[in-house]
Amino acid sequence: MKTVSDQDIKFLLKETRSERPTLINLIFRYNNGRFKTSTGLTIEPFQWDAERQRAFTNQKSRIAREPFETINAQLERYRSALKTVLSRLQLAKIPFTNELIKQQLDSELGRQKKPKAEPKPTEKETFTEYIARFVGLAQSGLRLNARSARYAEFTLKGYLKLKRLLEQYKTETGASVDYDAFSLDFYHAFKLWLTSRGLTLNYVGSLMKDLKVLLKQAHADGLHHNLIYQHKDFKKFSEEVDSVYLTDEELTRIYQLDLSTTPGLDRARDLFLIGCYTGLRFSDFSQLRPENITNNGRILTRKTLKTSERVSIPLNSKVVAILAKYGGIPPKPITNQRLNDHLKELCKRAGLTDRVEVSKTRGGTSETRYPEKWELVGTHTARRSFATNAYLAKVPPVSIMKITGHRSEKMLLKYIKISSEQNALLMLEHSHFQ
Repeated sequence: MKTVSDQDIKFLLKETRSERPTLINLIFRYNNGRFKTSTGLTIEPFQWDAERQRAFTNQKSRIAREPFETINAQLERYRSALKTVLSRLQLAKIPFTNELIKQQLDSELGRQKKPKAEPKPTEKETFTEYIARFVGLAQSGLRLNARSARYAEFTLKGYLKLKRLLEQYKTETGASVDYDAFSLDFYHAFKLWLTSRGLTLNYVGSLMKDLKVLLKQAHADGLHHNLIYQHKDFKKFSEEVDSVYLTDEELTRIYQLDLSTTPGLDRARDLFLIGCYTGLRFSDFSQLRPENITNNGRILTRKTLKTSERVSIPLNSKVVAILAKYGGIPPKPITNQRLNDHLKELCKRAGLTDRVEVSKTRGGTSETRYPEKWELVGTHTARRSFATNAYLAKVPPVSIMKITGHRSEKMLLKYIKISSEQNALLMLEHSHFQ
């Protein structure tokens, strides 16, 4: 979609032949759509410069000019606000709709009017009904996240899963799941009920995080006054899992696989390796465009979808060769699930069959198993592999963070998966141990 210019935004009189003041409308045409809204400003047609689409300011006295200069300043404010909104939606790759543009423009201008398409909650709307309405608005683009972008589909699926579990909890226990019922006692009882269903500790923690988020959103929307979600003990929680990463040697083995007879597997391999050598998330490395490749094909620049961070990443010779294979155009995307399926096959072919110890807490009990490494590889392994291999290569953590987009070294270290032996070998090279 092309960048919106000043010429794309028009100001037209509602009634050009009126003998009295008439409204000034803002018009923006896009694709096959036409957005129109009233600015609330009025002017007599003979005072309007139709060519410039502004009020005449050729009056002789300053006092006579002032009201028309004010109108022009307000029109400029509308134009600037609309350009900001449209650019934000384009960067987030959100399709234009009249309802969404209106909602965002009102917000940008400080007009807190809700979009007509948003259904009004009733006084008796329950918390689970609120979750369903919230998700519906988010799916239609009428409700955006804190970065003014659409909610990720997996996030909304998580909210709906929480809704179903709350309803099931209410059915099985008879406990209320409405706003006044939430307390520390509820938190512990619901957590115990979830754990008894055999769910992993991290999954239960994710549900509790979603519960806190939605209670906060409902409070911001004025639906309740229960602030228990702010209590330090009403918390999300997680445990570190034994996630794997792929070494440089293992990545080279995958790179050197002959996949000429399986083009689907070949493209999956190339996409995955771009992720492994750039540190991008799946949502970013699967949606690259030629415009992201700069500096004669040696730098990749992209504004990440999840955090809106703009990152610039140097490309190694393997990524340069992969891009050249596709004529400088990044490989076409495939779905996350399909890529995960292909990765299992790729890693198996590359001989990644070492047994790996994996421990996690499920149903309140620690479980340990020993799968082969290829079974544990997924799309997020790419980002983890990049961070770990860069760290082992002694790239300064702050430089790695510039590429991964992490805001703190603590967050980065969660991605770095090195054994105690690898850490000891690194420390041997430090002057303190010489």
